[in-house]
Amino acid sequence: MHFLIMGIVLVMLSGCGVGGFQGPDNTYGNPTPDVQLKRVAGQVSLGPVVGGQVSIYNLNSNGSTGQLLKTTVTNGFSQYTSSVAITGPSLYVATGGSYTDEATGQTMTIPTASPLRAAMDTVSSTMSIAITPLTELAVQQASTLLIATNIASANLLVSSLFKFDIVATQPLAPTTDDFAQLNVIQAQKDYALALAGISQMAVDYYSGSLTGVLAAMYYDISNNQKLSSATALQFTTALSHFLASTNNQTGVRDINATNLANAGGPSLTLKLVTTGQLPAGVSIYGVQLHLTLPAGVTIRVSDFTTYQADSLVVYSSGVFPANLNAYGKYTPAAGGQPATLALAVPQASGSLVGEFLTVICDLPPGTSYTSADFAVSQVEVVDGNGAVIPGITVAPQ
Repeated sequence: MHFLIMGIVLVMLSGCGVGGFQGPDNTYGNPTPDVQLKRVAGQVSLGPVVGGQVSIYNLNSNGSTGQLLKTTVTNGFSQYTSSVAITGPSLYVATGGSYTDEATGQTMTIPTASPLRAAMDTVSSTMSIAITPLTELAVQQASTLLIATNIASANLLVSSLFKFDIVATQPLAPTTDDFAQLNVIQAQKDYALALAGISQMAVDYYSGSLTGVLAAMYYDISNNQKLSSATALQFTTALSHFLASTNNQTGVRDINATNLANAGGPSLTLKLVTTGQLPAGVSIYGVQLHLTLPAGVTIRVSDFTTYQADSLVVYSSGVFPANLNAYGKYTPAAGGQPATLALAVPQASGSLVGEFLTVICDLPPGTSYTSADFAVSQVEVVDGNGAVIPGITVAPQ
């Protein structure tokens, strides 16, 4: 049997750690009886904000701030929750409270004049919404007209630059205990460390001003839809500074043990395609290969113990069914050797040649690669008996 499936188990965890809320839930007015209440929950974090006030507003069709629906207060774990009569796009505004600044260790508060905001374009019965400097950055990006399409685009853009969903993901507290929990995902760790990096960036480059950091990032993404090389380098240098500092209590010391090494840069979507002539009556039941990455390119992983590629960035597509488990083992560049991605994609029913896998790669800020810069090797394409099918090749497009 030539086809070897890599035995890496990917556990998909639902939810983002926003259960168990205990904050007060204060109602302003009474909702219309026939309007179904939506359950809204999340965390306010720069570090975790305790006792912060969260005000929830409807947004009007012209993008202006509408009715104040509720206010609530974050509990001792920086969590808020509320039942709200939301009917469309909504705005969440956090002020006050107290938090420990990661870079300085000082106790601080969110100024009323400079609140943290998050915006949501859609409505569902249960909504998980983080409120952080990154959601504030997205609101600033969308705020020329704060309507559903602009909100969705801005949230997606900032999420793509920092490699996690800035709204739905709930950041951890930056502590060893929280990072050691079994029921957390890598994106939550990355979010906590991104916020710490922003805190350190403010101290190192902007005289302690979070507003200055966000203004620099806002300028970049408004003009280029990504961070400039200079701003991105400030962020990664500041994050590395934080990771090496005594203020870092997470246990993570290396930026390469996060998915943030290429924060601020673009992504490139590769389509892997089989080509060649299948023998009569033969179908493809599996593909195995190694993909060599250009300098500086990384692959997001779901676990930095096994370096299993995240299923959001490596997944079956095209002629292979979309619900397959695609196994990807990422090996970072080291000792002069380039980074690689070992891939195995089995399926229970055969298919023809064609696109079978999508791989989303994170590029360093300021670089531009194409599919021609990626090399494929150690290819095995097998039939239903596990025998290698001759003459079938794989190429990235």
